[in-house]
Amino acid sequence: MNTKSTFHVIGFLLLLFALFSGSWFLWLFGGLFFFMPAAQSGWMRHMRRWVKLEWSADQSRVMPGTPVRVTIRMHNSSWLPLPATWLRITLPEHVTVEGADEVRQTKQRTVVRLRLDVPFRQSVERVLTLTPHVRGVVWLTEVHSDSLPLFGDEVSQLSLPVSFSLLVYPLPLPLPPIQLADTEPDGSRLSAQRQQEDVTFQRGVRAYIPGDRFKHIHWKATAKTGSLETRLFEHTSHPDWRIIGHILPSYEPTQQRYNDAINERTISCLAALSILCRKRSYGYELFLSVKQRGREYYHLPAGSGKNHHLHVMTQLAQMHHYVTTPLTVILRRLEGSASREAILLVTPRFDRDLEQSIDRLVRRGHTVAVLDLSGEQLLLRRFETGRSANGRRVAQ
Repeated sequence: MNTKSTFHVIGFLLLLFALFSGSWFLWLFGGLFFFMPAAQSGWMRHMRRWVKLEWSADQSRVMPGTPVRVTIRMHNSSWLPLPATWLRITLPEHVTVEGADEVRQTKQRTVVRLRLDVPFRQSVERVLTLTPHVRGVVWLTEVHSDSLPLFGDEVSQLSLPVSFSLLVYPLPLPLPPIQLADTEPDGSRLSAQRQQEDVTFQRGVRAYIPGDRFKHIHWKATAKTGSLETRLFEHTSHPDWRIIGHILPSYEPTQQRYNDAINERTISCLAALSILCRKRSYGYELFLSVKQRGREYYHLPAGSGKNHHLHVMTQLAQMHHYVTTPLTVILRRLEGSASREAILLVTPRFDRDLEQSIDRLVRRGHTVAVLDLSGEQLLLRRFETGRSANGRRVAQ
């Protein structure tokens, strides 16, 4: 029997005695036992309006192993205190927590408990340190609160909404020295690459054409001439790379093997290449052998800026549930390219079929480099056109 039923039984007996005795004290005392459960129910219904939880963090995008300082503030705008209030927070298992009163692992989750004593019409603050160790998204939408009731022994439970998300980037792998021939400046040799504009060096202005970017308008020249003028830039000296990531199925029933660890290593290698291109200011396109919104493979257009790098790292961090596609679909698409491409392939399986596809790319004038992840150490294989009889040269 819970407290509400007990109070109702006591109140019924008191009212029954008051009916036969005619005592006003028993009438008031018995009505009090019916009033207290009603007051408790009303308090719980309006508790969301008076109690608020604020959650803030100093970082929202981190690498694995980076501590994140989280500040939790509980605001009590009612005229009743909240003593011995426990907050229960559920996080992924790989997240370690410091500064909590209780931390335990249960059902592959980390359960954190905090005790707060909140006076009436005041706020209380607690600080936690969260350290994620696996790539992905750590998100939290609600926190469960257990507080002492107004009357009785049952704990008052309440779910407080919060909005918190932490993006954990994949940990990059150490890469061997990578230098493709197509990254040489255009001035040192003839190149069939399509020239692109480098916004670092300006070489003049021209009249505005519909479709020009708004940020490339030269406002000083526009003020002098009275018509819109657009900046002209020098051609870039580095062509774009085509980075291809070979993602294996999570489980292969024919071989009875799980490929989660292999795919994690491939994703870490792609993250390291993105960081390398960001440091060297190389533009690159990203191809992944996973389906994207009905397409046969994932394709991110060429880019070299900070937003492009963040887009790639975010995509790699959030990639968990996917449907893979054969790598030959992407390679056939690149075989039909008219320009000579600088292709960098990241694969954990270098087999005969893949080598034949690379030979076809090399015969069409493309420069191909393969990062082989099948061994413990990364192995770089370069396939270039040469004067040998087979028409290509392999360098490791």
